[in-house]
Amino acid sequence: MRLLRYYSLFFPLACFSSQMRGQCTTQVNHTSGTLTVGCTEVTVTSEGSVGNLNYCAEFPYWIGAGSNTGSYIFTFSPPVTGVSLGLTAINNQPTSKEEIRFEINGVFYPITVPGTPGFCFTPAVITPTGTVGAMSGQVGAWGNMDINTTISTLKVENVILLAGSPNGSVFSLFICSACCETDAGSITSSPINVCPGNTATVPPAGQSFLEADDVLQYILFSNPADTLGSILGVSSTPEFDFAAPMQIGVTYYIAAIAGNNLGGNVDLNDPCLDISNAIQVIWRPLPTVAFSVANPDVCAGGCTTATATFTGTAPFTLTYTTPVGATTQTFTGNTGTFQVCTATGSAPGSFSVAATVLTDAWCTCN
Repeated sequence: MRLLRYYSLFFPLACFSSQMRGQCTTQVNHTSGTLTVGCTEVTVTSEGSVGNLNYCAEFPYWIGAGSNTGSYIFTFSPPVTGVSLGLTAINNQPTSKEEIRFEINGVFYPITVPGTPGFCFTPAVITPTGTVGAMSGQVGAWGNMDINTTISTLKVENVILLAGSPNGSVFSLFICSACCETDAGSITSSPINVCPGNTATVPPAGQSFLEADDVLQYILFSNPADTLGSILGVSSTPEFDFAAPMQIGVTYYIAAIAGNNLGGNVDLNDPCLDISNAIQVIWRPLPTVAFSVANPDVCAGGCTTATATFTGTAPFTLTYTTPVGATTQTFTGNTGTFQVCTATGSAPGSFSVAATVLTDAWCTCN
């Protein structure tokens, strides 16, 4: 009860209203554990001296409760694009000195833009080091701070700087990100291998959900670490042809993409843009074969050994013709030998060995 008497003794009670927060209207108000807030899973943990308090229209987070430092840590999944905090009761008497410190994604985040003054107390100020505090001798500073960046984790910490009887600060937290229902779905397919001249096709995305102003398309891209920056093609169907500057033997990716309809295409700047899982696709090179023979002289009715050297991916199935007809043979490596024979009574002269069909692990060359 001693802490509550501090509030009654030192905190002004002229609370009129809290500030409007624009689109940051989704409030986080659980003090521990994980809950889904809007479309975001928010995990709340605390360190040091903290409490649960509703004061001057701000609630429920009370950090530095009881003349000590404390912090609340928020983890957002998926990350949010901004938050708004309503801060109140920074310094509960003139001899106290408290500051609010922020960490974004584990790194100190300096506040450089002043927050909006509140009605309950005098405006909070920004310190030279980028924390939020009160002027010397000021009691009960209040402010509304917006942090506009991509946030996976947010730490709000109360720092006690001077002896006295500080009693912590109270704050509210609001998520600015829109609740996005757009879902590009998923593509059920194994990696695909395509031969030159053929179209890469994957099944349409399943279980997708589009908002009223959305469109679903498919993209071919080269870098999963920079999907939007490496798009090579966009299609209304899940199929793509090989075209410059693409290269044979390089891994590309096909995915579904959904977002606002901008002139018939997905708006890549839509904050609710969603991309499905990616399917690997490789355009494989056509196999080749070259023949060589150590002894090209063959007697009528005799045989010699020829060597086949392949490019491509084993195994290779080769159909070739010799003076005695067509033969099909499978080779397990990139080189192999076979016999070339002539018919008994063949007239003197040259003859040829010709490959007519060659198939490797991926493609067929006729």
